[in-house]
Amino acid sequence: MKRKLILIVLIAFLFGSCGKDGKGCWQAFDPMGADAQGLIVCDKTKAEAEAMHPMFWFYRVGEKKYCWRVEIGSNIYNTWGVPESMAQRYMQENGAYKFTKIDCNSFCVVEWHEKRKSKITNQFGPVLVFVERQLSADSCSKLSVGRMVVVRETADSLITRELVKKFP
Repeated sequence: MKRKLILIVLIAFLFGSCGKDGKGCWQAFDPMGADAQGLIVCDKTKAEAEAMHPMFWFYRVGEKKYCWRVEIGSNIYNTWGVPESMAQRYMQENGAYKFTKIDCNSFCVVEWHEKRKSKITNQFGPVLVFVERQLSADSCSKLSVGRMVVVRETADSLITRELVKKFP
């Protein structure tokens, strides 16, 4: 019994001290606003990871992500999936940035594909892409990917929009 207890204490000590030297796993973050997919550096300090990949910022893997209202000058937009350390980094790099945490359910960004179909030839014209921000939680809850809306119908054409992406 004493051996098991000693073994458990030893393992807890080893795992507890592993991250104290600053080494761990770090997710690369593109300063343009999103994770660099697939670029995770492990067994390095944050400074070592940033020295290896100077075009990226890094945050600890598993850090909680939030939705933010971002103000830079007179431009205001909402973003999602950004860790607090990266929001702080933006504000350190450029004092004009202001990040405020918001409820992720308070907005959504949707991408529509508008299709124009000729009733005469039954063929489609080029697809137009529209991206819009919805600031109504009620509207966001009623929109789902795949939803098709008739925008306009004339004697010779049918114009529809299909929701293809919804974030967050």
